[in-house]
Amino acid sequence: MQQVLKKVSALLLSYGCLLLGSGLFMTLLSLRSSLEGFSTTTTGLIMSGYYVGIFLGARYSASIVNRVGYIRTFSVLASIISIIPLIHMLWIDPIAWFLFRVMTGFAMAGLIMVTESWLNTGVDNKHRGSLLAVYMVINYLGAGAAQLLLLLHEVGGYQLFVMSSICFSLCLIPVALTHNAEPTPEPLQPMKFLPTLKRTPVGFYCAMCAGFLGASFNSIGPLFALKIGLANDEIVLFMSLGICGGLVLQTPVGKLSDRFDRRKVIVLITALVVSSCLLMRWQVLHNYELMALLAGSFLYGSLAFTLYSLAAAHANDWAGNGQRMQTAGALLVAYSIGAVIGPMLSAGAISYYGPIGLFDTLAFGAAILGVFSVIQISGIRKYRPRSKRQFVPRPGSYFTSGEIYRAVQAESEPVPDYPDQDIEVDKGVK
Repeated sequence: MQQVLKKVSALLLSYGCLLLGSGLFMTLLSLRSSLEGFSTTTTGLIMSGYYVGIFLGARYSASIVNRVGYIRTFSVLASIISIIPLIHMLWIDPIAWFLFRVMTGFAMAGLIMVTESWLNTGVDNKHRGSLLAVYMVINYLGAGAAQLLLLLHEVGGYQLFVMSSICFSLCLIPVALTHNAEPTPEPLQPMKFLPTLKRTPVGFYCAMCAGFLGASFNSIGPLFALKIGLANDEIVLFMSLGICGGLVLQTPVGKLSDRFDRRKVIVLITALVVSSCLLMRWQVLHNYELMALLAGSFLYGSLAFTLYSLAAAHANDWAGNGQRMQTAGALLVAYSIGAVIGPMLSAGAISYYGPIGLFDTLAFGAAILGVFSVIQISGIRKYRPRSKRQFVPRPGSYFTSGEIYRAVQAESEPVPDYPDQDIEVDKGVK
């Protein structure tokens, strides 16, 4: 494994720089929008533009790769995304900032796709699971560490915009100098989500809820912290703990879902997410203690960021080998839909109900998924499948094109069925 990591270390370093820039820029823009006098609702619209771009980039950047190749695509997108933070300082306008966020999301999706494709060709099947674990750690640590960069300068200055631009520019260097061969682009395939929605509605809506919860917290969380009176360094801790918390329960939740019906585990996690949101609401209304608030952020992140992994595992349980790419694309559509809606609704709730509106909205979204899952479980016939796919942890705060994920799923060992329990499946699965 050490040889594998050495071989792909340049790519992982590039990806880490990319997440540092993205994490810093997202939190900075949320706080700066408030300082510039934009309304909370307007800030939510601006932040949702990123996920519109993510969806468009995941859908169309593959065509760019097929035309000009991976290296040129990465170079162009890295140049574009490094320019965008600097443009924000020159053109302070909410419409322009929304369009810039769309451009950022488009470029980010393409950069991640190119990076993952290189990683995928640089490792054999035996080491893919271990590589994915490292990859997931970089996702959370990169996004969490990015928040600490906010401590270096004031949000109202220009320095943090420059620092995010520098991080984006640095991501180009390791990839440009890597010795890994450029992968051959995969044939373009149409993105269809209706078959997955019909086959596993709980998996589809769970992915949508994961996007709703993750994007709302990442985009509007800094604004929530600002409005309840946290200082700059306290906002940094609040966001860092929430994002890094996503690492904690991935393995325990995965083992639990491998043993029991994944939909029942989804119900359990959504109930706990609702409880954590209500706890945060109570703290804000009753003169919170800082340490309790930080603990609540960590608890929320550790629970909410497991939902995408559960959605992917459940959806792939009932997808044939020829349906893996279609399933991954459908989950990406679901995630992006939730990620676009989440920041807008959360920002609107804060505008009308104050800071507690954020966690009210998050609790409402999680509760809907829990109720829907209970309805699906209670109204579906008993059936015992021969096996389930192993749970594979997935980054919940920064979803990707899924190249490594599909490779791991294709090679994973089936989980044996247990003779002493019945496992229910979604209606229509044969």
